Amino acid sequence: MSEQYQRQHDYKEALEILASRIRGELILPDSPAYAAGRKVWNGSFDSYPAAIVRCVDAEDVKVAVNIAREHAMTLSVRSGGHSAAGHGINTGGLVIDLSQMKTMTIDPLRHTARLEPGLTWGEVAKKLQPYGLALTAGDVASVGVGGLLLSGGIGWMVRAYGLTIDRLQAVELVTADGQLVRASADENPELFWGLRGGGGNFGVATAFEVNLHRGGTILGGAVFYEATEAKRILQEYTRLAAAAPDELSTEVLFMLAPPAPFIPPDKQGTPVVGIMVCYTGDISEGERVVAPLRQLATPVADLIAPMPYSAIFALTAVGEIPGFQHHSRSQFFETFSDEMIHTLVEASQSIVSPETLISLRVLGGAMSRVRADATAFAHRDKQGMVLVTHFAPLSADAASLDARTQRVFRALLPYANGAYVGFLADEGERIREVYPPDTYARLVALKNQYDPTNLFHRNQNIKPTATPAMLVTSVNS
Repeated sequence: MSEQYQRQHDYKEALEILASRIRGELILPDSPAYAAGRKVWNGSFDSYPAAIVRCVDAEDVKVAVNIAREHAMTLSVRSGGHSAAGHGINTGGLVIDLSQMKTMTIDPLRHTARLEPGLTWGEVAKKLQPYGLALTAGDVASVGVGGLLLSGGIGWMVRAYGLTIDRLQAVELVTADGQLVRASADENPELFWGLRGGGGNFGVATAFEVNLHRGGTILGGAVFYEATEAKRILQEYTRLAAAAPDELSTEVLFMLAPPAPFIPPDKQGTPVVGIMVCYTGDISEGERVVAPLRQLATPVADLIAPMPYSAIFALTAVGEIPGFQHHSRSQFFETFSDEMIHTLVEASQSIVSPETLISLRVLGGAMSRVRADATAFAHRDKQGMVLVTHFAPLSADAASLDARTQRVFRALLPYANGAYVGFLADEGERIREVYPPDTYARLVALKNQYDPTNLFHRNQNIKPTATPAMLVTSVNS
């Protein structure tokens, strides 16, 4: 902490200027809100920034970006704070906290909305529910709009409506030079291309304009089976889910049955395979489509029923718990071969514990029908994705949790092809697995244009190729 206070002293003048120019709140280490303000979802990261600025509008963001740039402060940006790599926090620098920017304007006739980045996806779903509208998004209600909408958005309705970025019409962005720009198909189109999957590399998004789609009542929930037949269940699941109509998006969970009232007492704590479903469309047709997935074996529990779309987030409420340590790895797959499924089941069964959560998701559908070069998210052809996670209180053995995650991840590497930027942990050069060479080159060119000094580097970083010496020459020429 002594180093932290020294850094705060070094930045004293800058922080005084910042406090005098913003409408929001500046939180310093001696502020009552500091202890909670520096915490992020992944409790593995215990950092002490020099200051946290809770912005209330784009003007606040501009001021904060300018101060950070002019005083060479390490800069983190966060909305929901769900970064698996802990990018939403740092030690000794400035954190731009967007969680107070929650304005949402809905046009129910045109099926459009304007979202600020501090909203969470649970809040968005609840606000849209009365209109029978929705926006496909991530799995967990507390994930922030800003981070997911810049990463891609593989979520509950990915096969029906594509990625969340496929509904994006425009982004308002504060760039590294403190300018507020608008990016869309007509304004700064190359930047708009890069923002759809390129993460937070090019600036701070302060608003998103989106096209909405049907929401209302869905057929959702989960059915759980004993994992003794996991290989056969997964083989049948992947076949059925891939052949299903686009209206059905699904995900399989491999885990120990929780001590929940819907699980029989004698099955609690035993390995189970859970199939989560979200069918958007006619409910009676959905019942017919989903029926085979509910008959793969004798269910331990069947919770599938009509529900408001906003209620489906209850299935993943455990993912909202803040402060746990999280150890995760993920990868895309082109196909679900018998060998891949066998390896997944064998590796999962060898490490499964109360801290284990392994998900397998069948993709395709609307996501796959967008050209690979239409956005910076390029893995449109991938048929599936696996996420391996171990999470537990901070008191648990971190080395053991990470080792079990890595064991499954490494076992699956021979079958993997590509990575999703939204699920990357602190994995360094795996960023090259997120973007094919041509896509990466376009992103570097954008980085050179909009953030040549890499002010925005607390992210899954696209490094600029412009050096400080080149920049000085350019300025003086």
